[in-house]
Formats: sequence, structure tokens, C-alpha cells
Amino acid sequence: MVPLYIRALLFSICVLAIGDLLAQKKSDHKLSLFDRIENSEKLKVVLETQIDSLITMKLKPFESRGHMTFSDDTSTFQIPVKVSVRGKFRRRTCDFPPLKLDFPKDDLKELGLTKDDDYKLVTHCLEKKDAQNYLFREFLAYKLYREVEETGYRAVLFPIIYRDSDTHKRTRSYAVLLESNEELKDRLDGKWCDCMGLEADSINKYYRELVIFFQYMIGNKDMNMHIEHNVRFLEGEKHEKKIPIPYDFDFSAFVRAPYAFTDQSVTYDRSPLVMGKDPEEFAKVLSLFKSKKEAFYTIIHDFKLLSRRHKKRCIKFMDNFYRLIERPNFSSKYLR
Repeated sequence: MVPLYIRALLFSICVLAIGDLLAQKKSDHKLSLFDRIENSEKLKVVLETQIDSLITMKLKPFESRGHMTFSDDTSTFQIPVKVSVRGKFRRRTCDFPPLKLDFPKDDLKELGLTKDDDYKLVTHCLEKKDAQNYLFREFLAYKLYREVEETGYRAVLFPIIYRDSDTHKRTRSYAVLLESNEELKDRLDGKWCDCMGLEADSINKYYRELVIFFQYMIGNKDMNMHIEHNVRFLEGEKHEKKIPIPYDFDFSAFVRAPYAFTDQSVTYDRSPLVMGKDPEEFAKVLSLFKSKKEAFYTIIHDFKLLSRRHKKRCIKFMDNFYRLIERPNFSSKYLR
């Protein structure tokens, strides 16, 4: 029989070995391109490609090759990229349409990054003096959702120079890079569901109520879970039923983009989306949103890039929301 002290020694060696393996695994974990830039201080980006051709050919399946340069206080790196116009409504409407970025997997690997290569770039859309503020407001909508639920898309905002590779013309603006679908799926340990025609009972009740109430808060009716419009569904062994992940908030009254609200004098009447209405889960959601009031206002107040006029409009819209939900009979009216 093995002496007790020997067994104890062997056990300790095993524990240390497992700890070393876990530490090694953690240290070997690679960052994605998004991870690499998400928390960069003073991030600056240059996208050089056939910008004018992309805009001219925005209604056609045109793809341009170029490269992107990312720099911050500590480092600079450049990577090739294939760029194309994406979206349906915005590509028809925007002076500067949203873009799809496709990075070569081998180049990502050489930089020590994961092979997550497909990203959405949200642009300033309209070539107007005030246009960037609407981009900022949509970025804030992503931040507000992430404040209540970590399943939301991560988003990073940065100044960008678009340099045309043919004419060398430069356009300075801001852009928002969204976390890739692969990253979000892996982060939440699930898989994407092709759920066209999904019934309400197939969706996790709590998340269903949360997403619908968030859309109510920002005044957005441009989402439909039944046809997967501006929402995707995640499923997997670790998730009870399907989890809705919303995106594209530019048609919300919180953003109030000029191409969505052509008459900017129109006042917006909040009304809840149809799918949902589970009283027990809604009570949890309502309590959560009430508890996040200070955090929501802080996110808006602390966002320095937003102009004073636009910030006042966002705060006024949130003021209206909290006046509504703090009424004693709000829940009964909402659930009806």
C-alpha cells in the first residue's frame, strides 16, 4: 500500500501540473482582430482601397482590394483586406454606404490573431455636416444594450481615414466595427440558428422580453423576430431555447437618422412590438431597466464626441422613457 505522504505528494504534483496546463492554455489563447483593437488607446485607422468605385458601384456586386492600417499609442500594423458594400436599405440610401471587410486568414495568423475574418463596418452614411452624430447615436445604442446584456454585439468606434487608391483623395470620418458573427458565437458557446418563421414559444422568454423592451426603450420598430429582421438567434446546449441578438438600430427614434425619419419634426410614439408579453419575465426585465437608469445616463453624458444638441435629444428621449415606466400602471398597460 502506498504511504499516505507519498499519495499526498503525488496529488500535489498532479494539481500543479494541471494548473500549469491551464495557465499555458490561457497564455496560448489568441486575440481576434476585434479583441486587438477594442481597448486600444487613441486608436486610428486608415482604409485604403477603391473608395470612389465602391460608392459608384454600390448597387452592384463589386469588390475592391486594399489594406487597413491600425495604430495606437503602442503599435502599428497593416493588413490586406477585401472590401464590398453591404446592406439593403442603406446601400441604396447612403452617400457613403456601410462596408463589409474580409481579411485574409493567413495574414491574420501571421499577426498572431485568430482567423475571424469577416467584419461589418458601420459608416457615417450621409455626407452632411451633422452626419457623424447619427453614427455616434447608433454606437451608443449598442453600448446601452451591452449594459443590460452581454450577449449583444460588441462595437468599437474610431476615427478613420478613407484613402482612395486610384485618386489618393482622403475622407476623414468615424466608423464603428462590429464584433464578427463567429466571435460572438464562440464567445457565447453556441451556434447560429437559421430560424425563419420562428414561433414565440421557441425563444427564451426572458431574452425575448428583454430584447423587445430594449427596442421599446430606444423607440425601434424595425425588428421582427418571426422573419429574423435585424435580429439573429443563438442556440446550443448551454442555452435554454433560442437567444435573440438584436442589431441595426439606425431606424430607432433614439438614433433618429435623417434617412429613417425624413420629417425630423415628427414626434415618436413608443409602442411595444407584438411578439412576447410574459408577465413574470417582463417583471424581471422592467426591474433590470429601472436599476440601470443611472448607468444609461452616465453612458450618454460621458460620451464626449456627441454634440451638445444631440446629447440633449438623447437625454430627453430617455427622460420620457423613465417617466413612462415609473408610472404605477405602466406594466398593466404595456402587457395589454
